[in-house]
Parts: sequence; structure tokens; C-alpha cells
Amino acid sequence: MRTIRLTLATTLIAMALSAPALARNPTAQERADIENLAYRYVFALDWRDPETYAGTFAPDGVLTYGGGEAKGREAIAKVIQGMRDREMANLKPGETGQGSAHAQHFISSMVIDVSKDGRSAVAQAYWMMVRGAEPRIAAYGHYVDRLVKIKGQWYYTARRTVNEQTKGRETFPFINPVTNPERYGAALEE
Repeated sequence: MRTIRLTLATTLIAMALSAPALARNPTAQERADIENLAYRYVFALDWRDPETYAGTFAPDGVLTYGGGEAKGREAIAKVIQGMRDREMANLKPGETGQGSAHAQHFISSMVIDVSKDGRSAVAQAYWMMVRGAEPRIAAYGHYVDRLVKIKGQWYYTARRTVNEQTKGRETFPFINPVTNPERYGAALEE
């Protein structure tokens, strides 16, 4: 009985080690394209450009953020339009908002895993938001992204914003999201 268990365990380990990987490192072009998508996203966010922002998502993409969840490009665009409308409503008569030291987001330390067939990917990256005439870090966290390649272009199928400074939206202590992607919903699926 012990020999059978040992043989079975050895066979399972050998199978696991020889199984094809679900993910691979991105090519230089894939990395550049996915990073460019992230940069277009933050520029659209910071300048409150609803159409460009929503255009970084697949048609049925999902945005999960501090204010909830938006599904589909139309709903995602409404999130950014709502931000723009609220900010414009807070301006005094005659003000344009120019020189208001609006928020700016920065992305760094992106880790990307691409599916073997190159049609989907997961990515995680740190983000930080700086705001104010005397700049200060106003918010920070990381993104957990699922991406799909459609007609040669990368889009978010899901983007989750983890806000480290917000109670209930922070990460798990001492659990690295890159080495434990399943805890954060970032494991690449077959």
C-alpha cells in the first residue's frame, strides 16, 4: 500500500512538472502594448475623458473601483463623466479649472503574464495618485487586471483597483499578489 501511494505521488509530481504552463512572460511588444494601454487609461482618467477611458476596456469589460462596479463601456464612461460633472459643478462662476493642480496617477512595477496562445493576459501594477498645488500622495494601491487581445489590440476585460489607504479595499498583509494571484483574482485561466 505504501509503495502504491509513493508511486502515485511520484507520478502526480512528474505530471505537474511536465504540464504545460498556463502563462509565459510577455514579448517586448506585448509588454510595450500593455503598458501603453495602462498609460492611456491614466491619462484619460486624470483628464476626465470618458470615451478614451472606456475605450481601454473590451466592450463587455468590468471596472471595479472604490465607488462600486461598472460593466460595459457605456457604464464605464458614465463613471468618468460623473467625476467630470461633479468637478465642473464645484467651480466658481468664470473658473475653468485650469491651474487647479488636478490629480495625476502614476503606474509602476508592472508584472504581466500572457497566456500561451497570446490572446489573454493578467497584469498587476502599483499606482499612486498625486494631488495639490503643493503635491502630496493622496492615494495609492495596485491594479489587478485581466486583458484580452482583440484584432491585435489589448483591452481590459476586468480592472480592479485596490486602494491601500481605504479600509476594506486594502490587500492581505504579507500575501504577495504576484506569487499568490488567486487571492486577488489575478490567476490566468486556461
